[in-house]
Amino acid sequence: MKKQWNWLIGKPQNSRPKKTPAEKLLLGMRVTAKCRYRASIRLRRKSEISFFTTTILSLGLILIPLIQNSGVKLFFAAPVLNMMQIFLAVSVLVYSVTMSKAGYEVRSEKLNECGDKLKDLSRQLDREVFAEGKESEKEITNKYNERYSSIISDTENHSDKDYWLAKLDMTHDYEITGIRRLAMYAVSYANLYAGYIIPITMMIAELLFVTDMIGATSFYPDSFRINQ
Repeated sequence: MKKQWNWLIGKPQNSRPKKTPAEKLLLGMRVTAKCRYRASIRLRRKSEISFFTTTILSLGLILIPLIQNSGVKLFFAAPVLNMMQIFLAVSVLVYSVTMSKAGYEVRSEKLNECGDKLKDLSRQLDREVFAEGKESEKEITNKYNERYSSIISDTENHSDKDYWLAKLDMTHDYEITGIRRLAMYAVSYANLYAGYIIPITMMIAELLFVTDMIGATSFYPDSFRINQ
């Protein structure tokens, strides 16, 4: 019963042997590499969602005047349609500038490259620690610690959500179970996808505007509509 309770509250059940400095450095390298990969994926997804949002908003900007000139019966007044076109144009401009300034793709590539370097460095350290007739473990640790610091200083740091997700993935190194694991997953993914709320909301609002405009739905208030 005690074992199940400890698992549920996330309390470690197995005592692990104390790590040597080299083993601690090796674990740090592996965790940081995992975090860098996580951060790279996060930034790449931000770039993709921003590009997709800009594309959808641009299509709406083109579609509205085309429908106006097609002779289809419209349920919104012309000033309302003009207002939406201006809003979409400004939104596309803002998103384009934001993507350009943020540099998601370049940052993602650098973080992924940093993860590759750390992964390769951890393999070298692992081989050298267990090799015979080499330097002492202290000398090896100091040498690799300098190389490790040099690699991570060349790129931006990862976020807390990247670190949490990396720990959750590394089940052999971190014993996180039960409610604690569930809470970490919930908080990490909530923070991760919170940035998608605004672009997704804007795309849905644009879609509903177009369907309301042609009378397929009635989501927007009656003040937008032409008095029949």
